[in-house]
Amino acid sequence: MSVTRKIKAVLIDLSGTLHVGDSPIPGAAKALQKLRKSNLRVKFVTNTTKESKRLLFDRLKRMGFDVRLDEMFTSLTAARHLVDKMEIRPLMFLADEAVEDFQGISTNEPNAVLVGLAPDQFNYDRLNQAFQCEINFLKAVNSLLYFDCYHMNLLQVDS
Repeated sequence: MSVTRKIKAVLIDLSGTLHVGDSPIPGAAKALQKLRKSNLRVKFVTNTTKESKRLLFDRLKRMGFDVRLDEMFTSLTAARHLVDKMEIRPLMFLADEAVEDFQGISTNEPNAVLVGLAPDQFNYDRLNQAFQCEINFLKAVNSLLYFDCYHMNLLQVDS
C-alpha cells in the first residue's frame, strides 16, 4: 500500500512554512500545487491572532497561494468556537484587524478575557478591567466550590 493511501489529509502550518510576513517562501506555491494533485485533503493551520481569517486569506491569495477560506483554521477560529459554545461575553484584547472574527459576540458585562497579539490594548485601564473580570469569575467559582464542599461534608456526616 502506498503512503498516499494511508495518509488522508495534510495539515500545513502557514507562517514559516508557506510565507514569512508578506513574503512567500520560495517554491512553496509550487509545492502546494503538487500536493493538491495528490488528491489529499489539505488544511491550513496557524496560531496567529494578529489578523482575521479573511485578512490572512486575502494576504495568502495576493502572494499567489491556492487556498480556500474553508480550508483555514486559526487560533481565532478555535477561540470563536469556544466563545459560542460556552456562551461567554469576552473582554477582548485583540488587534483591530482580528476583531471581525468575533462579529455578533456580546461583550457587555464580560465574564471572560480573550487575549491575542494586541500590544496597544495593554494599558492600565484595560488590564484593570481584565483583572476585575477574572476576580469576579474566581469569586463565583470559589462560591460554587464552597457550596459543593459544604454539601459533600454534610453527606459524609449523614452516611
